[in-house]
Amino acid sequence: MVQPTPKRMTREQKEAKVEEFEEAIEEYDVIGILDMQSLPARQLQEIEAEIEEFADIKMSRKTLMNIALENSDKEGIDQLDTDEAMQPAFIFSTKDPFQLYSLIQANQTAAAADGGEIAPNDIEVPEGDTGIGPGPMLGKLQQTGAQVQVDDGSIHVMQPATMVEAGEEITADDAEILNQLGIEPLQIGLDLVVAYSDAEIFEAEELDIDTDQYREDIESAATAGFNLAVNAGVVNETTASAIISEAVQKAKNLAISEGLPEEETIEEAVSYAHSAAQSVDSEADVESAKEELQEDEAESNEETAEEEIEDEESEADEESSEDEDKEEE
Repeated sequence: MVQPTPKRMTREQKEAKVEEFEEAIEEYDVIGILDMQSLPARQLQEIEAEIEEFADIKMSRKTLMNIALENSDKEGIDQLDTDEAMQPAFIFSTKDPFQLYSLIQANQTAAAADGGEIAPNDIEVPEGDTGIGPGPMLGKLQQTGAQVQVDDGSIHVMQPATMVEAGEEITADDAEILNQLGIEPLQIGLDLVVAYSDAEIFEAEELDIDTDQYREDIESAATAGFNLAVNAGVVNETTASAIISEAVQKAKNLAISEGLPEEETIEEAVSYAHSAAQSVDSEADVESAKEELQEDEAESNEETAEEEIEDEESEADEESSEDEDKEEE
């Protein structure tokens, strides 16, 4: 873990450290408090190398940090409280608090488990050759639920298995297996607990936002507001172009549909009229076809009626002839 500043410091060293803090406080617009309690020294060195372009970390005794804050004339800087961290450190940055928090989160590094930590995600024993020879580890892996077998002198995991579920404690036995397998399940990084910018204090909970989703929400709201303003006829420098374009298009469509001989619309108007004429011709052809069909049906009905009359007369004649024959007999 990060080692605190040695207890014994000369007066000159203390004054120099406070002066160093004061100069940084005045130089940077964004000042944050980190908690270095759970950060291994090796990871700190790696992270400092990653963030050196946009942030600088300085740490010492809490009392010296508080003195530097008290000596600052910046408005609202007295709200920055080092007591919110177990082992506080300053972080000075050129980024705004939200960018700083996001960049810090992006610079998390993997770390091994010692036992007693809470699993941030499901920890899985992966499939493949472990490179470990047969022995006690074979039974330990089997206890995790992994299907294992010995092949070519080493233990092979035949099917992956979840050893520790997210939110559960990583035991010392779990940590031993993970370390043997070379699995680093933890994400270690800087812990920004509070930040100061422009006389305002931002807690970590306020800074932890989904920037992509936030951007999408802003863009969606802007689009909806723009459409509402255009539809409502609210004219300003943003909507004027769209409103005028819509009005021009409506006027053009009206001129075309009414056949007004304007220079800009004459071609479309003629084309529209031609299409309308073709539509009328088509309707006329349909009506003519209907009339012809009706006439054909009427003629057919007349012929059918005549045939029925003729049949009835023929039947009557036949019946009359039969009656006459009976009388003669």
